Amino acid sequence: MTSEDPANFASINNTMPFESKILGLSHQCLSVSVFREVMEGKLSNGIKVYTEEMEGLSSASIGIWIDVGSRDEPTEYRGCSHFLEHLLFKGTEKRSAAEISTIIEAKGGYLNAFTDRDMTCFHSKVLKQDIELAVDVLTDIVQGPLLKEEDVDKELQVILSEIDNRDDDPGDLIHDLYFETAWDRNRTAHPILGEKNALCSLKKQAIKDYYTANYIPSRMIVTAAGSIKHEELMVTLEKYLHVDRPRVKSTRSKPSYSARRRHVPRASSQVQVALTAEGLPYRDRSRDALGIINSYLGVGASSKLFQEVREKQGLVYSIFTSNYSLRDSGLFAVLAGTQDKYVEKLLRTVQKELFDLQAGLPEKTLKEIKHKTTGLFVLRSESSESRMTQLGVSALRQGRPKTMKDVIDGINSVGGDTVRELALRIFQKERLGLTTLGLSKETERKVAALF
Repeated sequence: MTSEDPANFASINNTMPFESKILGLSHQCLSVSVFREVMEGKLSNGIKVYTEEMEGLSSASIGIWIDVGSRDEPTEYRGCSHFLEHLLFKGTEKRSAAEISTIIEAKGGYLNAFTDRDMTCFHSKVLKQDIELAVDVLTDIVQGPLLKEEDVDKELQVILSEIDNRDDDPGDLIHDLYFETAWDRNRTAHPILGEKNALCSLKKQAIKDYYTANYIPSRMIVTAAGSIKHEELMVTLEKYLHVDRPRVKSTRSKPSYSARRRHVPRASSQVQVALTAEGLPYRDRSRDALGIINSYLGVGASSKLFQEVREKQGLVYSIFTSNYSLRDSGLFAVLAGTQDKYVEKLLRTVQKELFDLQAGLPEKTLKEIKHKTTGLFVLRSESSESRMTQLGVSALRQGRPKTMKDVIDGINSVGGDTVRELALRIFQKERLGLTTLGLSKETERKVAALF
């Protein structure tokens, strides 16, 4: 049986409790010939599995994804998604917390997790001979956490310290602040770490109820990349991933963008600045154009804003852009740290660059940015962890994973008209929001005239 022959997979369906098919085939574009197949399968309990075999590697990365994050938390559950991410490592019926933390590392691999506004992922990277062990451990912590009361009490202190660490770092804190400003009055704006008061009043039974309601097959997928065989992984997952709970209706609501100005006081030698515009949902056809804009404006030292604001004017140490997309909404931001006396000039310069894009990009520049964006993506995709993550994020936010062909074809499809039209739509002065941390009252009055 070879992965290139779809007919072979059709015969498997008659004897196995799962099904598989090919999603993306090899393709060549922009002299890039590294595209790989993405295989799709479905376990007997309905969980979808996506794999991408990468030749020449001796390892594989595997992730179990749950379609739940901070945007799914009612007020009384704020921080629960991230709290659960921690608690699931504290022991199961099969393994103690110490065993969970050492069993993969003892083989030279690693085990970790992360929480976002709309997803939670538990993932591992191991040598190919240890794939079954990784699946065993990942499925164990996802399916059978003990969630003991004493662990809840201890881990609460760890998370409160994590919140303190974020608050101590203005560069981290500004991220949560500008989301709160732009998506005001929607759960999606809530900080992923949660809030101290809500966490301290969170009932132990509430955490268990939240776990039971959300860690269900209809909200789970598995992605894997590296030295991995799709059908072998499917058999292994059928052996270990047996969770089977009824579907629970989602309570998500789409956030509405607000072009507010918000200035958070703080005694600091620097002012953190976030200038925001309404972004695009993950499945929006113009999102590839926004990716080009993001790459042009604020990705790397060659970006337009870095060259103009830091290299030419010396206003900042770092400046970059963020292009964040969820299934139903998005947020674009320019972020920088500077001295209070430079904020007004910084904002004038950034606004000029945004408004200049309304005339489009020269053809030569657009070609160069496409090459840059493609190169960054392909280089990242040489990592099995990155590719596993790319598959998971796109599968949850788009409904199907993006193959490498999908991504690069999208980049190449962007034309000058699309960039110009998008810039005209989202970079309007009255639709730009602003969040600052540590701005003086005097400068606050000055920058008000820029909006």
